[in-house]
Amino acid sequence: MEMDLICSENIRRILHEILTNRKIKISKDSKVCVIEKGFELETGKIGIYFDMESINVLIDYLDYVSRNKEDFSNVITGKCDEDELKVLTYDNIYYFEAMGNDVFCRTVDKKYKVKEKLYELEERLQSKGFIRISKCFIVNIVKVDRIISWFNSKLILKIMDIDEDVYVTRKYLNEFKKFLGF
Repeated sequence: MEMDLICSENIRRILHEILTNRKIKISKDSKVCVIEKGFELETGKIGIYFDMESINVLIDYLDYVSRNKEDFSNVITGKCDEDELKVLTYDNIYYFEAMGNDVFCRTVDKKYKVKEKLYELEERLQSKGFIRISKCFIVNIVKVDRIISWFNSKLILKIMDIDEDVYVTRKYLNEFKKFLGF
């Protein structure tokens, strides 16, 4: 989410910190503005007006907005049939797999095609318990049942609830070990 700030310079520093702490980007191009009373709102933009007496109400609203955004950011949409989409939460996903130009996510009972690329998912999911283990796989670490040492410095990950194995390749081995605290 992004917002523009229209306010005095003294208050700008305070609001800048408040917004960035809530992962709200400050952008002049945003159509939504946090605007101090007495300042002019540009045509075509929406303003959230405040003054020093109502700044705590503004902070509560920003907390609410950023918290709801965080809740929504824990889902991904997968295509299961030609004209059917399913909203999946991260805790239901076992892994993501790239096959050719397509990326699929695996749940306990089905694979869903997702629109994101593997590198985009890697960046998005790094703080959600997912780790890249090979050129083609990102795995949800809480869905790993066992880790088995294998030839050529590889590891086999036995995935719980489904009868599948995925491999940590040599290229991703050190990062995987660091992720687990080895």
